[in-house]
Amino acid sequence: MYAANTSHCNGVLHKLNLLREREELTDVVLEVEGRSFPCHRAVLAAFTLYFRGMFTSGYAEAKQETINIQDVSGVAMATILDYLYTGVLHAEPDQVQAVMSAARLLQVDFVARQAAEYMKDHLDVSNCADVLMYADMQGDSDLVKASNRYMASRFNQVALQPSFLQLSLPLLQSLLDRDDLMTSSEDDVVQAALRWIKSDQEERMQHLPALSKSFRHSFISPKQLAEIETKCLPTDSKVTYSKSTDQRLGHVRTEMQIFLQEDFLGHDSQQCAPCFDPSTGELYRINMPKNLDSFSVTATVDHELYLAGGILAKKDNILPGMTFRQRKFYQFNHLLNTWEPRCEMISPRVRCGLVYLKGFIYAIGGDSAKESAERYDPSCDEWTPIPAIPQSMSSELCVVTLDDSIYVISKEGCYCFSTTENKWRKIADMIQPPLHPQAITYQGCIYCIDCDKDWGDPVQALQTCIEMYNPANGEWKQSGNGKSYVFDTATLVKHGGTLYIFTVQIIDDHRNIVLRKKSVVYVNQYHKETESWLNVTDKDSLVFPSNLMKWLGSGNTGNRTDCLVARLIPQCLGKRTLVEDLVAEMFPDEEEENNDSSDSSGSGISDDSDSEDNLLYQEDSDEDNSHEDGQSGSDEEDV
Repeated sequence: MYAANTSHCNGVLHKLNLLREREELTDVVLEVEGRSFPCHRAVLAAFTLYFRGMFTSGYAEAKQETINIQDVSGVAMATILDYLYTGVLHAEPDQVQAVMSAARLLQVDFVARQAAEYMKDHLDVSNCADVLMYADMQGDSDLVKASNRYMASRFNQVALQPSFLQLSLPLLQSLLDRDDLMTSSEDDVVQAALRWIKSDQEERMQHLPALSKSFRHSFISPKQLAEIETKCLPTDSKVTYSKSTDQRLGHVRTEMQIFLQEDFLGHDSQQCAPCFDPSTGELYRINMPKNLDSFSVTATVDHELYLAGGILAKKDNILPGMTFRQRKFYQFNHLLNTWEPRCEMISPRVRCGLVYLKGFIYAIGGDSAKESAERYDPSCDEWTPIPAIPQSMSSELCVVTLDDSIYVISKEGCYCFSTTENKWRKIADMIQPPLHPQAITYQGCIYCIDCDKDWGDPVQALQTCIEMYNPANGEWKQSGNGKSYVFDTATLVKHGGTLYIFTVQIIDDHRNIVLRKKSVVYVNQYHKETESWLNVTDKDSLVFPSNLMKWLGSGNTGNRTDCLVARLIPQCLGKRTLVEDLVAEMFPDEEEENNDSSDSSGSGISDDSDSEDNLLYQEDSDEDNSHEDGQSGSDEEDV
């Protein structure tokens, strides 16, 4: 006979812990910082090499009823004993280092590893230097490496922290030698080192020659070099610089386009967004937060990315018809390709208008009342409320910035918020009130298109036009001489000093036994001098790869796609991926269909269009389609 009682092990631990709590059959007392911990020798010896060696050796402690434990805090000992008797580890954040130190001393490997992993996962600007010094003292090379990398990723902010000034010379040198310091200039590196010296100038000035070997001379400004030369150095000392001619990683950024499709995180395999480098034609991935969907993203003038709100991506956990808005707010870490939590918003929001303007980030609408607004200050990581929109926005809104003002566009009307006067005012409504507006600013005007017309009404669908708002006269007018557009998805993109609009139309291919949907993409470029949208005929100058268009057309009909432009670091975006692989991963159900494509050799660009307004990308199909191109938009600072 053979039988296994799966609850036996947990039951034994539970009963042993009850005996400990009642102090029954305990045969040793651990004294730690004046606290007494009655325990069982057998339990301690079974789970830690430290106590096994103590109790099975000839040491005096083997027979003592009370044992004093040095170099361990009482809280840490209580935490470790609770783990030994229950299998559950729980420690407050401010006790993690103490618990890790105790676990390493007592040789409780699991606890030590978990504490180290916790510190890796919770590194931030305020604690990373302290963690680095602690990890170096403990000899934990993995934690040292993680701390160093995080400090490099936020170097400018970390260098302003008091703990940065406590770094030892070797740790500071190791940091300043890194190629991946995220700084805007080499002067930042020099100034950080000089700040470290100034904090204890009498003692540390002698280290300037050693630190200067980390400075990359080719990239230091003449003014900064002159300041270094004025420093009073010890006798027989001189400043020598690094021989490296490589720029720091933070100095090398490329303007890239991040494409975000509404509900694109609904696919379990999809936790990233395609990121396109027009200068090379390469596609990359930018990781996105897990378990969030329908969020908003914006970029600052110095290309920091922030993400706000959203709903849980796992919709199985949400009751039908219910939407749970989130207060979450994140900042993108360019080096680590991750999103780091920041101060949560005051109100939960989903698809709010998120924009950056003159040092602040604004979150507008998307709350339960769809009218509140708030402002975020990155310098102090704090949100404060601002006046609410005068009109509740029951439908979707889009938000753009122009000069000192923020513009809100919706079916209920258009409003302008003056950041200097801190108040809203009503402006002219669009000619055709939009259900799902997308907008972008260009040369002092706002361009907007409605991406959610009533597709069951062919007359209304054919009347979808791009409208332009001119703040100078406070009027909307139809752009492109009032030309109308038909599409399933449309997106406005600003690139190379001009505007583009690409539209995706989903068509049915009836040539196959199995009905297959095709994505047909049209692209036009805006010419302001003639107030027209013309097709792009030069393939080589086109800024959108055809296979990226396939991804844009792979979602559900009518899904909104936004394009955010920011300067990113391609090397930090992870493995470069072929567009076809990215599409296959995001939409696995289409992979077999895509592999059967009859057209796999070219870009799919059709050059035989007779219309000056149309440029056609046609995926997996050679059929001729006559279609008037449209343009939908997203402000480059608003997703």
